Amino acid sequence: MGENIMNKFRILLVFSLLTFSLISCNSDDPIKNRNVAVKRLYQQGTVKVALANSFEQNQTKMWEAALLAQEKINAEQICHANLEIVRCDDGGTPISGTKKAYEIASDNEFCAVIGHGYSDISMPCSLIYQYYGLLTFNYISTVHELTERNNPLIFSNMPNDNDYGEELARLCDKKKFKNVLIYYLENTSGTSLSNAFELSCNSFGVDVVNRESFDLTTSNTVIDRTVKRWKNNFFFDAVFIAGRMPILQDIIKIMRENGVNCPIIGADPFDDPLLTEVLPFSENGKIFAVSNYNDKSKNIDFREFYDLFVKKYGVEPDQEALQVYDALFVLAKAISFADTAVPPKVAEVLRARLWYEAAGPYSFSPDGAIKDRQLTVKVFKDGAFEEYFMR
Repeated sequence: MGENIMNKFRILLVFSLLTFSLISCNSDDPIKNRNVAVKRLYQQGTVKVALANSFEQNQTKMWEAALLAQEKINAEQICHANLEIVRCDDGGTPISGTKKAYEIASDNEFCAVIGHGYSDISMPCSLIYQYYGLLTFNYISTVHELTERNNPLIFSNMPNDNDYGEELARLCDKKKFKNVLIYYLENTSGTSLSNAFELSCNSFGVDVVNRESFDLTTSNTVIDRTVKRWKNNFFFDAVFIAGRMPILQDIIKIMRENGVNCPIIGADPFDDPLLTEVLPFSENGKIFAVSNYNDKSKNIDFREFYDLFVKKYGVEPDQEALQVYDALFVLAKAISFADTAVPPKVAEVLRARLWYEAAGPYSFSPDGAIKDRQLTVKVFKDGAFEEYFMR
């Protein structure tokens, strides 16, 4: 038995040493090498940033917003160097995402990476970027652990699931939803958000009467059986769903077909044209979303961004477009203040200042998490979500 354990340990040790040698064969100090390369490129008049997302799967307007930001930043010479953005498709899975992260990290001229669209990809990739000394800007993932890993080079301009959980529970309290069901997508993001919501429900005196999960392969037959079980076994005022399209649409449809007509609440994935375009007007006032995106914001910077986007592309921007646009502007301004694109120097500036951007003023905590970002409660009405003012 002891010999088997030792053999396994030797194999693990050899594998670990081989892995380490592969990722560091070109450098004894990957962070130092990056700082040197980034500094040299900046002195030549260029700042290079990777934009990583599942572009084929995640049909948002983030790339268009990135190009709009790049055009404006370069035209106004905001960071005193030409901003170059490289589009990097992560394939939409953790395996393909980490492979892409290694490709990004192998290019020492990248000073920063903005990404990824899915938390299951952001989490492992953030460790790769940390090892290679890349400044990482999380623009959309809500998992709070991203900024809790003692990584001085990670920042997030997206509120985390603890913020969402609290606001969602407050909504339940204000609407007198005292008994709720939780139905969540069993991945990193869905699990983390549902955990945060459940904890906040306890604080607001909201009772979670049942909690179940699904995944992206869960069939409509299984969902139908689950909804029937809810109806026959539980008393509830509302259902909280942590999921994303297209399965989110199926869940809502099956609930209504089974006569479960109570209010439904969720976070940003609800505020998606792919969902609102198919919801009937009979859902008016019955579906609520807590969102980081307020297209009716009167913030001057937001109105400028909104108008520029519509003028250039002929369509309205979405949340991911706003998040990427803000991230690029904050990064460019921080580089300008630091007068360098070397990641540790830029990170110091990011933490030290208050940033006035399209999504509103905010700052970063010492661990890189966003502070003072106000979430917006919305309700579905006539084909879209509009701001809901809780009394």
